[in-house]
Amino acid sequence: MQGLERRLRALGDVNMLAIEQYDTAASRITDLIADGKLLRSRRDELSTIADQLEDERRTRLLNVFTHVNNNFRRVYEILQPTGKGELKLENMDNPFEGGLEMACVPPGKSQNTRRTALSGGEKSMAALALIFAIQDYEPSPFYYFDEVDQNLDPFNSEKIAALCRMRSGMAQFIMVTLRKVSLTLADHHIGITHAGNGCSQRITDFDRAAALDLSEEIEAEEKARAASEAEKKSMPELPSHEEMPRAPEPLPTPSSLGGLADRAGVEVPDEGETSEPEDELKGLRERTEEVSETIEEHSDAQADEEEPPIQPEIETKERTL
Repeated sequence: MQGLERRLRALGDVNMLAIEQYDTAASRITDLIADGKLLRSRRDELSTIADQLEDERRTRLLNVFTHVNNNFRRVYEILQPTGKGELKLENMDNPFEGGLEMACVPPGKSQNTRRTALSGGEKSMAALALIFAIQDYEPSPFYYFDEVDQNLDPFNSEKIAALCRMRSGMAQFIMVTLRKVSLTLADHHIGITHAGNGCSQRITDFDRAAALDLSEEIEAEEKARAASEAEKKSMPELPSHEEMPRAPEPLPTPSSLGGLADRAGVEVPDEGETSEPEDELKGLRERTEEVSETIEEHSDAQADEEEPPIQPEIETKERTL
């Protein structure tokens, strides 16, 4: 018994709460392992969803690009007979990391002609061909052209005006122009002039029917439009939004943070409940104020201990007097 007592005394001060603290730490380690497994599974799930969405985005882009490119070829041949127009992606493997190139060869020019070497009118025709190609895929309610024919000769200006008139059945075209040939094909005219007092004034507003024989241009336009509609119907059916993968619901508060959250003044919500950010901030703010007050009290106590005692000096003066 004496030997055992000596061994107990040799141990010194023993923390009698060690067993309880061990159980608490072991429980928290178990919760940390469970939370780690859950977070890793969520990470893998989100990574899979991101890869699926990236593949879907690439598939949709390439399908739409192919259709718009075919429309662009047909429309450019209508605007520039015997010419060739094509859209090219700089990076076909990863189209999101590259740009879009427009390769246009006007009639009578070399096949190696670059876009930068085209004249202003030829660039205008190519840009309008791209707009009409996108219209064939998904038309907008209306189009606003601001002097798009200023760099064109009367022959090409008439082509653009005729094409706008033929396509006005699908959308409304508003064109600002000074060309008489474009005004001739318009259904409605609104004249605007400068009144001399710093304000614009409307001088004309009337409706009239322009009965023009477009013959071969109408036939070519109808043929190109029918080919575009047939190609659009033959496109593979894209997945609907309802069938696309969805991100999982937000995770609840990890169980491994339960003790820390309690000490910080934050109530851990039950399963299916979510804690308000304002409540969490309020609890943390109160905890911070308590810690600050404790630090200030401790600092004041240390300052009082460091000050020299003054009572003995007072007694000595009293005795002297």
